[in-house]
Amino acid sequence: MVAGCPKCSVRYRVDPDRIGPDGAKLRCTKCSAVFLVRVPRADATPSKVQPVEPEPQVEPEVEFDSTRLVVIADPDEARGKSTAEAIRSWGLSAILVHDGVEAMLSIQRTLPTAIILDAALPKMFGFQVCEVVKRNESLRDTTVILVGAIHHQEGYRRDPTELYGADVYIEDPDLPNGLNALLRDAGMDVSLPETGDTASAVEVPTPPQVVAPPATGPAIDEDPERTAERERAHRLARIAVSEMVLYQPEKFDQARRDGVLEQALGLEIQEARALLRQRIGEEVRAESDFIIDELHRVAKERGEQA
Repeated sequence: MVAGCPKCSVRYRVDPDRIGPDGAKLRCTKCSAVFLVRVPRADATPSKVQPVEPEPQVEPEVEFDSTRLVVIADPDEARGKSTAEAIRSWGLSAILVHDGVEAMLSIQRTLPTAIILDAALPKMFGFQVCEVVKRNESLRDTTVILVGAIHHQEGYRRDPTELYGADVYIEDPDLPNGLNALLRDAGMDVSLPETGDTASAVEVPTPPQVVAPPATGPAIDEDPERTAERERAHRLARIAVSEMVLYQPEKFDQARRDGVLEQALGLEIQEARALLRQRIGEEVRAESDFIIDELHRVAKERGEQA
């Protein structure tokens, strides 16, 4: 008979003669979960002829060579897919997930050589995943690449490595091409497709994204460069607010409950706005107060979860 681990879905062939009438406990060799297995009972007195069900097909588990494996955690589906395709074109394996919880599960199951973490992952921030990884003895030699966590050097009160423990920082405009050298530095055997143009061999185009205009107010220019800059502004705002929550959760939640977020986090908001002034053009910044919009969005989300 076949028994499946309820935690990681790995399947095992079990001799039913070794299972007693009350079942038997098995320990999964993959994830160490303990689960109960019982022998299916046959119906001794069927009232009618039952159709014969085919035996379930045991799907072979996909196995990865951890020395060539990269786990990518990116909430942006198109960008994550582009990164994964580029990494596979370099002769490596890639697993793509879209939130921090999925990332932790994949990392713990596969023990990859490198991890690419978006700093503002949903459910569990990339910062938090990084810190958990760096405390795990079995992942000591895993290279962690944190995406989108670089601020202007004057915007940090401490060095970034003291905050997150990541090995390398990279910004999203450098994806995916900038990863090639970083993965080589991590000791991975990165190959390039054989073409005359190295840059074009690495680059995987990202499908264009259409930003819908607001229901009211002036129409938003759909110039591709401006659209990309607007996306960077939203991304920087998410990162800045994520840091406020990550390192001052009690202060953030108390200010949210008291309705004084902008006053309590005035210094952090000024620093985040200064970052946007350095990275984002005036025309895009004039469209919205990206920091305040993200601050209230996160506050509302945390309030609903409380």
